Amino acid sequence: MLPRPEPVDAQVAAATFSAHLDELWKPGGIAHTHGWARFDVDPLSTIVTMRAERADGTKEHYFVRLGAVYYDAWPPTVAFVEPDKWMQGHVASRWWPQITLPPWLGMHLHHELGGRPGQLVCFTFTAEYYMTGHSPNAEAVWKQGVHTVAATLARLQEALRQPYYQKPSA
Repeated sequence: MLPRPEPVDAQVAAATFSAHLDELWKPGGIAHTHGWARFDVDPLSTIVTMRAERADGTKEHYFVRLGAVYYDAWPPTVAFVEPDKWMQGHVASRWWPQITLPPWLGMHLHHELGGRPGQLVCFTFTAEYYMTGHSPNAEAVWKQGVHTVAATLARLQEALRQPYYQKPSA
């Protein structure tokens, strides 16, 4: 089992996180390709608006809060948030997607993380994955200097497309 993520130097994390996000938002970059939008909350967190598409072509959007407390020694933290205060929802709502889970993803509205309940968007490119006692194979583990927030967002976008995405949970 891998060690739990520990916070890294906040200034280094903020600078690295910002540089990696800025790279994604360059003209012609992956953010533009997928139609993502970004709102920086503070130096260690950002909100990314991501599009989802149902099988019938209906499109919805979700807000994903990414946190850099552990970045980039570990992946960013990830949570689907509600737009009023950018806080995690704790009940099924318009802002929590219903997804037919691929084998690499787990999603829980209520999970015990560090002594407090919260969302768990669980795959190897989220910090929370490493807080839950998983033992991934070596090929799937986050590798500092190799993986960036781009890998996290690309995997989330995959889950918000067909054949996985269904609709909002309520």
